[in-house]
Amino acid sequence: MNLQTSQNSLRLYVRILSYLKPYVRHIVVILLFNFGFIVFNTLSIWLVAPFVSTLFQAGPAQEQVVEQHSPPASMLNINAWLKEKTADLIRHDNRLETLKMLSLLVFLGFLLKNAFAFGEAFLVSFVEQHVIKDLRDQLYAHIIHQPLQFFERYNTGNLMSRITNDINALNVAVNRSFTKIIRDPLMIVIFVALLISISWQLTLLAFLVIPVSGFIIQKTGQSLKRKSHRVQERIANLTSILQETISGIRVVKAFGMESYEIRRFREQTQAHFRAVLRQVRLNRLSGPLSETLGVGIMACVLWFGGQLVLAGRLLSAEDFIRFLAVLFAVMEPIKSLGNLNNNIQIALASGQRIFSVLDTPSPIVDAPQALPKRVFASDIEFRDVWFRYHGHQNWVLRGIRLQIEREQKVALVGPSGAGKTTLANLLPRFYDVTRGAVCIDGCDIRNIRTSDLRRLMGVVTQEVILFNDTVANNIAYGSREYTLEQIEEAARLANALEFIRQLPEGFHTVIGERGVRLSGGQRQRLSIARAILKNPPILIFDEATSSLDSEAERLIQQAIANLLHRRTVLMIAHRLASIIHSDLIVVMEEGRIVDMGSHEELLERNARYRRLCRLQFTGSWED
Repeated sequence: MNLQTSQNSLRLYVRILSYLKPYVRHIVVILLFNFGFIVFNTLSIWLVAPFVSTLFQAGPAQEQVVEQHSPPASMLNINAWLKEKTADLIRHDNRLETLKMLSLLVFLGFLLKNAFAFGEAFLVSFVEQHVIKDLRDQLYAHIIHQPLQFFERYNTGNLMSRITNDINALNVAVNRSFTKIIRDPLMIVIFVALLISISWQLTLLAFLVIPVSGFIIQKTGQSLKRKSHRVQERIANLTSILQETISGIRVVKAFGMESYEIRRFREQTQAHFRAVLRQVRLNRLSGPLSETLGVGIMACVLWFGGQLVLAGRLLSAEDFIRFLAVLFAVMEPIKSLGNLNNNIQIALASGQRIFSVLDTPSPIVDAPQALPKRVFASDIEFRDVWFRYHGHQNWVLRGIRLQIEREQKVALVGPSGAGKTTLANLLPRFYDVTRGAVCIDGCDIRNIRTSDLRRLMGVVTQEVILFNDTVANNIAYGSREYTLEQIEEAARLANALEFIRQLPEGFHTVIGERGVRLSGGQRQRLSIARAILKNPPILIFDEATSSLDSEAERLIQQAIANLLHRRTVLMIAHRLASIIHSDLIVVMEEGRIVDMGSHEELLERNARYRRLCRLQFTGSWED
């Protein structure tokens, strides 16, 4: 099980790193900067020992440096060879000149090390932010292309949390991790090689505790991954409550539920606080643990190696200083790898949540040989359509057979739950039929390109969705091809021109989130103006006037009437007064069509329709 989990984590991390492919050239430069950093970091550490020995060597500072002609050191003995090359580099006439050269080399070593570190950090940030942008764009595009049933599975706050919080957490995996994975192990290899060259006995003693440290790091990382997943779930819950409360603030205030919502939010923040505290406690513990282990190693080396130096055995004082300096240096990349593992585990938890959305396939996809369609020519036909929602057993639509001729106005009526809205949603392929087919001009809409299909239609829904933008941009939603004159003409046909001109900046007035600065009737007329401007051959009105007062409904009915000429209209309405002049009225009950005909025909032969009319027009069920 642990092996399978490790393999899954590795695949997930490799998938995250695959987003680096477009930035290979940047990564090559980053690796070159890393190499420069390693070289000059090693040099600056190596020069500590000769600096100390030169400074504290007995005798006056002006004492001549005696030339020692020893046989050349072999490169197989790294310590001896490097000491010889260092001596050749810093050797001068006296110790004062040698000290001057050493000081200059130490300064240059640290200067170049930090210059390479800055270049690497800047380029990493550049790549990191691009990768996060790419991933966020991909996730957003994938969500936008999902069908409606996807949004029934994920609530808004959950999706917002994945696009923002989870990707921010995933940032940790990209932020310097791909360079640390290369740089830190390479530094460890170089430093360990130097330590072994100086004294393999002390090196063996120092690294006896490494397996224990590795075990602690692994267990800490696994626990952090679980706790990070819980933290992201708590954040998603917080975001969901925040989104629901703000969007439904009118209901909250109308029912006096401020205290209830505050209490509900505080419960979630408390749960989030506890989850974060557990994560932070474990994350912060890993650093002190690693450092304590490191100090333990150093204490053992100081005690054991110091005895050997004092006894004049094994290695010289200069080599012992050099060994300690390199050992201190190797602890930093080891500790860094431990922290990197923790960060990666946190990021993997967010990666799982992100890719679970990205890996959700869309059931509404174009067929391989999907046909283009630019024109609606003859009719719409529902051929024995059956439909039920994914994961549900109950049929919402049962054996629907309906033909809508071009330029015909058809109304769907019936009680709530009869399937009217579901039937209308099948036409633009918001959902696919379970059985049967929906055809336009004799062609199954599943064989038509979805983008072309939806260009043939304009939709005015019961819940008007407007954006925090200008009136003009809301009417021309997503398109820049329309002129202001065309937008004004659409507003005129929708009976919206008068109130728009009374706004502070007319068509350039920003209407607030969801059009909050407008009345319900005004929002509805902007929605109709948007459909008019699109100028589609097929129009779908879903409860378009159900929540308006009489005057607003009258204006909207006039706007709808402006569209009837040479248009095919499918209208859903509970208010029968708005559809009595339709060419065809379809009566639905429990997912079936029970009757259809004109208003007069249905009044004459259909008792259910007659009772619906009497209830709305007289307020009584009685004949």
